[in-house]
Amino acid sequence: MVRDALTAERLGALPASEAAALFVARRADGLTDSERILFETWLARDEHRRALERAERAWRSFEAAEGDEILDAMRRHALAGRPKVWADWRRMAAMAASLVLVVAGAGFYLASGPGHRAPVSAPAIQYASARGEVRQIRLPDGGGMTLDADSAAVVRFAADRRSVQLTRGRAFFAVVHDPSRPFEVAALGRRVVAVGTRFDVNLAAGALTVTLEEGRLKVASADNAAAPVILVAGEQLVERSGKHTVRAIGERTANAIAWRTGLVSFDDQPLAEAAAVMNRYSRDQIVIADPAVASMRVSGQFRAGQADRFAQTLAELYGLKPVRRANQIKLVRGG
Repeated sequence: MVRDALTAERLGALPASEAAALFVARRADGLTDSERILFETWLARDEHRRALERAERAWRSFEAAEGDEILDAMRRHALAGRPKVWADWRRMAAMAASLVLVVAGAGFYLASGPGHRAPVSAPAIQYASARGEVRQIRLPDGGGMTLDADSAAVVRFAADRRSVQLTRGRAFFAVVHDPSRPFEVAALGRRVVAVGTRFDVNLAAGALTVTLEEGRLKVASADNAAAPVILVAGEQLVERSGKHTVRAIGERTANAIAWRTGLVSFDDQPLAEAAAVMNRYSRDQIVIADPAVASMRVSGQFRAGQADRFAQTLAELYGLKPVRRANQIKLVRGG
């Protein structure tokens, strides 16, 4: 493993909690002789020893959590977050320290133990994907969440409920059947409730799209002010500007969720939404400033990560002109 050299100056620049967490994380991979001497010197101060004790307790909590679905998932997430190349020592220190913070946030849970779950708010596990990265995530109950590129979600599982807040982007869910614990996804002021099913939730340019592949779903407002909408397999709910429509898409459901295999499909969607989705996969970003261009409707299937080709295709179809500046491709009306 390649990792950046740690010096006394760099270690001294870190808060005690981050330095201690970094020490615990690096020790798990094996310390070099110079690192061992450096940390022994750093531990001469009482406050540093106390910080190390806290970091070690946090790490042991993860190691001792086997058999508990919530803490197992938290441990997997924390360990998976450790990069294979340690090029950014400040970022690694912060990531290591976040392990301590996650455990601290679940302190109420650890205090009572897995057999005595307190009826308080569930610990939150935060997931995010980088631009161009699609992540396969195992949820605490064994179900699955596929997080689209440039997306983020917060997962909270408790003894009586399972919830996910999609804060950005898109996710596909394969829900484990458990009538005693409904599975709920919150997005754009809506609650999507399932027991055991497979569905997709997408946030793009202020619009919400829910696509149901299998089972049944209830889509309700967060405040329950309106009657919920019930979806059956092969149906899709689209909400824009506070108004929703439900349509049967049947066999086209497979196209709607094909992004998991690198193919992005659009079915009569505004160009603004399509561009927002394509921007998840590429360093090149499509920019649309003209409302008339943003409202043009797009249908078709495109390869994820090929923003340039996507822009060129639309330019040819609609008489637009792609104007490139650095990593931005601006679509304007042709003149």
